[in-house]
Amino acid sequence: MKLFRIYIYNQYRNVRRTRQGQVLCGHESTIYHATYKRKIQIIPIKNNTTYANVTAYKYNCINENCKQKVFMEEFPFVLPSQVRAAELNLLILAVSLFLSNESASNVLRFIGVKVSNDTIKRIYDSIAVDDNPNIEAIGIDDVAMRKGQSYATAIYDMNDHHLVALLKGRESETLKEWLKNHQKIKLATRDRASSYALAISEALPECVQVADRFHLLQNLIERLREICREEIPEDIYIREGKVLDSLPEKVRKYKSFSNPEQLNESNYDNSIPVDENGDIVKYNNKCHNPNRQRSKKHAENRKKNRT
Repeated sequence: MKLFRIYIYNQYRNVRRTRQGQVLCGHESTIYHATYKRKIQIIPIKNNTTYANVTAYKYNCINENCKQKVFMEEFPFVLPSQVRAAELNLLILAVSLFLSNESASNVLRFIGVKVSNDTIKRIYDSIAVDDNPNIEAIGIDDVAMRKGQSYATAIYDMNDHHLVALLKGRESETLKEWLKNHQKIKLATRDRASSYALAISEALPECVQVADRFHLLQNLIERLREICREEIPEDIYIREGKVLDSLPEKVRKYKSFSNPEQLNESNYDNSIPVDENGDIVKYNNKCHNPNRQRSKKHAENRKKNRT
């Protein structure tokens, strides 16, 4: 497989000091310490595995009171110590949502993504759901873990629509226990399930409940379908642009040429076929072996039916 290598040399000098997304001392530095190479797999180009060979910089911290004297440069498209770009991880997750880890690994290999089934599992395990007790607006909906058998309750942050909690089941008691630890919630959007409405009313009486647009539109479409089934008959008969009240009588007509000259132009020979010697060619429709047991049985059945 052909590998594309893209060489990227970062020219930024002032880098804010961070570690695992948290600011340590916040000082900026332009004092180089060293450089190092990073080989990062990115989105495939023309279904070929693509790598970015990045030359990154290390800096000396100018803060004398900071415990970590050397820090590394960060990039917006890849996390620290990662060998795959963030966009590539999203592509892997999108494909693996509908397939098993092994099947997703095989499918991704065809489009130029090198990833094993164990790596896909590690990507899933690294996803963390952070529960924020200070959240003020949430969205509640049920999701099928296994359609028709097991369900869960998903709770989202209405500000940026990220997942806040995933509760087991979709009963009101489970949601009520979660809401007791989140008393700052002022707005909750939900579907029209009575269990969610009861849980919110009991746990947060002052919370404003809003029916989300998706379920309102879904209920409207279902109601319109019921009206159409009741008002519009199953069969509608139309003749000559007019709607008939009952099934029209069938009129038998012989098909004929609209122009009699078309019949004269047609060439149809109904004579008996003969070969080059003038002998009649008999039509043979025996495309099977008559000596087979099945053919003999069919022949006997035909004789019985004639008698």
